[in-house]
Amino acid sequence: MEFFVSLKNSFLLPKKEALFRLNRVSMRNTITYIVILLFLLFLPDVIQSVIHFEGNTDIPRSMYILQLVVMYPFLIIFLSVAGISLLALGSYLLKMIFNRKLIYQQLWKMTTFALTIPLILYTLLKHNVGTNGLVNVIPIIILYVLIGKMITVFPKRK
Repeated sequence: MEFFVSLKNSFLLPKKEALFRLNRVSMRNTITYIVILLFLLFLPDVIQSVIHFEGNTDIPRSMYILQLVVMYPFLIIFLSVAGISLLALGSYLLKMIFNRKLIYQQLWKMTTFALTIPLILYTLLKHNVGTNGLVNVIPIIILYVLIGKMITVFPKRK
């Protein structure tokens, strides 16, 4: 249930009320939210990978599926935490430019929830348009525009 509440509030960003509601979400629920979101968004790619698996490789299909089931969740968790941490550094730079009172933990959560719309957009563009430079750049621009608007809600440093 917490996932759907967070998802709804993520779609309402950069509204002030949604931002403050999401800042009250625990870090555990934040990580759970992004892992579930990434799992759901990249599940079609995994299914397509299994369907189009070439049998002429060194590993059998059953071993490949087993590796996906075991390794994929751990890979999603690691890549989501590492990727969000790198994107939160960009948010930290925006915080310094706007001279706002925020700590890294708040920026990390804000980055996580602000990623909802860009990730969904990226997935839709990737499957409908294909992958090119523009498909990769548009979600990042949207992410930092959202984060910039969210950061300006907080008070300036004295």
